[in-house]
Amino acid sequence: MDLSERNADAPSDSRRHPWEVARAAFLLDVLQREGGLQTPAGLPPRVLDVGSGDAYVARSLLARVDARVCCWDLHFTDDDLAMLSRIHGVTPSRQAPEGSFDAAMLLDVIEHVDDDAALVADVAARVRPAGLLLVSVPAWPALFSAHDVALHHHRRYTPAACRDVVVRAGLEVVQSGGFFHGLIAPRAAAVVVEKIAGRKPARAGVGGWSGGDVVTGFVVAALRAEQRASTFFARRGVDVPGLSFFALCRVPHAAGAVSP
Repeated sequence: MDLSERNADAPSDSRRHPWEVARAAFLLDVLQREGGLQTPAGLPPRVLDVGSGDAYVARSLLARVDARVCCWDLHFTDDDLAMLSRIHGVTPSRQAPEGSFDAAMLLDVIEHVDDDAALVADVAARVRPAGLLLVSVPAWPALFSAHDVALHHHRRYTPAACRDVVVRAGLEVVQSGGFFHGLIAPRAAAVVVEKIAGRKPARAGVGGWSGGDVVTGFVVAALRAEQRASTFFARRGVDVPGLSFFALCRVPHAAGAVSP
């Protein structure tokens, strides 16, 4: 969860927004399946989570494997740093982290900055040669709405535009594809209504989810079932439109990483 979406009355992890739960599970599946959570020496991987918000993805990762996760977010408060420091395996930081990482994640982050390729290149320089970097973004510029404005997005991406960003940053695309295919239609309808009615401030926040356990579980299960199709098409290089898009990238051997 982005820190700007945090709600003091938000439910616990067991009642997270279905989108957030399904997104974390899908993207961690991608990273883990392609070896992003393994190291050549068999040691616990060192993972960099950039723009990690309240560290839900990092904690989900740690529930899967023994790892060391650096959560780097410029907007951490002192209370955030203190709270996250108590989680085994998590090192929170407001400052640029030192050392080399086995993998890095930029999940719904690069749309927030002016120079997206520069940010990707900066993070890639912190990953060891042959390590993986996972990027996810909101898809399709035509769906840009008040929701994006409220979340301080600069843009949404076509598949080609996202792949172009990571290639310009010097990375090799291992796998890419859309996901949340079924959410395109309702978002498109909302954008049409918004344009007809005039743009109004949108309440941002997956932190505002108020569904009960049964509803939440049902929606998560439906999204996870759809993601099997997302995986099928992505592994075959077929771009099927989705509300989100991911690119799993490898740091070339020639690029090198920063010294530990």
